[in-house]
Amino acid sequence: MSLKLYKHQKMALTYLRLNDQFALFMEQGTGKTIPTLVRILELLEHKQAKNCLIVAPKSALGAWNRDIELFTNEEQKLLNKALKLINYDKIWRKSQKSTVDKYWDVIVLDESHFIKNRTSKRAKFLLHLATQSTYRYILTGTPISNGQLENIWSQFTFLKPKVVKGRIQSEIFSGSYYKWLDRYADLNQYWKPYRYNHINELQDIIDEYSYRVTKDECLDLPDKLPDEILPIELAEKNNYKQMAKDSVISKLEILAENPLSRMLKLRQLCSGFITDNEFQLHELKTNKLQALDDFLEGFEKKLVIFAEFSHSINAICKLLDKRKIKYVRLDGSQKNKLIWRDFQSDATIQVIVIQYQSGSAGIDLYSADTTIYYEPTLRSTTLEQSRDRTHRSGQKHKCSYIHFITTGTVEQQIYKALSNFSDFNEKLFVEYMDHYQKSFYKQKG
Repeated sequence: MSLKLYKHQKMALTYLRLNDQFALFMEQGTGKTIPTLVRILELLEHKQAKNCLIVAPKSALGAWNRDIELFTNEEQKLLNKALKLINYDKIWRKSQKSTVDKYWDVIVLDESHFIKNRTSKRAKFLLHLATQSTYRYILTGTPISNGQLENIWSQFTFLKPKVVKGRIQSEIFSGSYYKWLDRYADLNQYWKPYRYNHINELQDIIDEYSYRVTKDECLDLPDKLPDEILPIELAEKNNYKQMAKDSVISKLEILAENPLSRMLKLRQLCSGFITDNEFQLHELKTNKLQALDDFLEGFEKKLVIFAEFSHSINAICKLLDKRKIKYVRLDGSQKNKLIWRDFQSDATIQVIVIQYQSGSAGIDLYSADTTIYYEPTLRSTTLEQSRDRTHRSGQKHKCSYIHFITTGTVEQQIYKALSNFSDFNEKLFVEYMDHYQKSFYKQKG
């Protein structure tokens, strides 16, 4: 293995080697999938395991495939042969049970806070599945959200479950969920915890079975963390192919009359909409909103989201409204161009949604240390200026930059140009189209 690990990743790997059931509570941006994959590979190479089930939010599955590509070709073959990746929404459904309801040598729950609700179908099925495995690991940066300590019960029960009279209980917490409540919580009139007891004892138990690290504790990480690419699956494949191949989408009667028009429409398709020749907007499918929804699950810090299109900003804001997350927006429709100051000063405002041209320069956003790029801009200077909204004087934390990039599309080529500090222009787009069409006809022929 030629991979180089940071010190905190080496420490995480050591804990996984020493414990067959363990939790990595590593903050987003610290790279928790890499040491987990290294540990899985070791188990496979030493014949201690033959198969492995990885359960993650749909949006995170692409990140596992991305990180597998960091290994050698032989290691990739071994991992791909042994690993089955599946998302939380599918794991418990009847159509999947025949393929996953069996003995697994290794089970990994990525973003394990997705089973914090012990009564959910996904949690019940995964706790059942945990009784049929040897090595069990959970990964998340947010094991407990909104101070609700009861979130930990099902996650730690997954690590060490035991079946008592047909019911799954926790070996770590020595019994049922109700026994946990009796020990650690006082309940209100709705039978919900409102106050906690023996917190130091509970923390000691959590510490025994987990490794916790934040970005700021990783001293060998740079202040600006390397870009994290979140691969997004293209939802409108047929429409994209038609537009890329023929400059037209016949069923929508949309024609791209020149390369720049076609580039715009291909970018729009990645984000779930397209405008026709009469400037009418057609809403289509996108996986970006689900990816953002998954990311927001359990994320409690301040967050900056950059987007290019007004329709994308509207969709993002609608999602935030649905989640009852307080936010502000800074785009062409915002009359108060100093709204970013509210985001800076008001602790209750968690998110600011920004259109590149409205907020990539001249504003301070150092109250946040995480930035999501919902779709890429075309100008490298715009991207670099947007990075410096959070990474500037006043910032006390290491900054993360997460790019939602739709795989197999022009977005990949745009990001490639930006990462080389170049703008993505018409010339590069024409080169991309030539390559795309040659690949298309090669596959067809």
